[in-house]
Amino acid sequence: MKKYNSFWFVIGLVLASFLIAEAQDGEALYNQNCTACHKFGQKLIGLDLIGINEKRSEKWLIEFIRSSQSMIKSGDADAVAIFEEFNQMVMNDQTHLSEGDIKEILKYIKSQSSSEVVSSETAEPIEEVVIEYKQEDIDKGKLLFSGEERFANGGVSCISCHNVTNDELISGGLLAKDLTKAFSRMGDAGVSSIISSSPFAVMSTAYQNNPLDSIEVVQLTAFLKHADEVSAEQGKNNGNALFIFGGGGGIIILFVLIGLVWARRLRNSVKEDVYNR
Repeated sequence: MKKYNSFWFVIGLVLASFLIAEAQDGEALYNQNCTACHKFGQKLIGLDLIGINEKRSEKWLIEFIRSSQSMIKSGDADAVAIFEEFNQMVMNDQTHLSEGDIKEILKYIKSQSSSEVVSSETAEPIEEVVIEYKQEDIDKGKLLFSGEERFANGGVSCISCHNVTNDELISGGLLAKDLTKAFSRMGDAGVSSIISSSPFAVMSTAYQNNPLDSIEVVQLTAFLKHADEVSAEQGKNNGNALFIFGGGGGIIILFVLIGLVWARRLRNSVKEDVYNR
């Protein structure tokens, strides 16, 4: 009888540990893939996720999470409405997640929705705190963005992939989104969240071993806010002109040097003197 009870006790422990592992998996997946853009109880870059399981069917949520843009392009009314509500911010496709992974994330969201967190529909609106950045933060952020000053952990400079229209910077890379108006779209919380824990695969991989520290995140956010605020006045003396004229001038100088060297080239055979003798 004791052996029989022990058997079921062990089975119970195994099942309990399996259920705990499942819950932890859902939380871990959520933290890895969702926290940069979503918060419980407030809007950030994306939807407040409290109660989302009741607002949409599981099938719809899985499709939207896997590829929101596909649903938007197909004309799904709810997907289009969400896209417009959040300033047409493109949500990353989560095609690397299996259907089972997404279901675990949805279970975790449901568990948080039914906890003590108050739904945003019944909670009082959260007043956004306006952060005033110091000029030194803006200046330091510009140096970090442009690569004139290296990040503490040696990560690649932002300008390698991103452009910001600003007369004090040369044109940036075209591999990623233009960040001139990023602050208008996402605000303090959104910008700093994306910088500190990016949901974008390329950016996340680039800084995986070279994370930015909290001070650098503040300084870059300060610069992007400033760049957004003064963007209407920029573009008149942008680094494009300097790049074009500087590059053109360099080519002209190179051609002149080639011409001088060519003018002094050897005009006869190397055996001409021997032949004359």
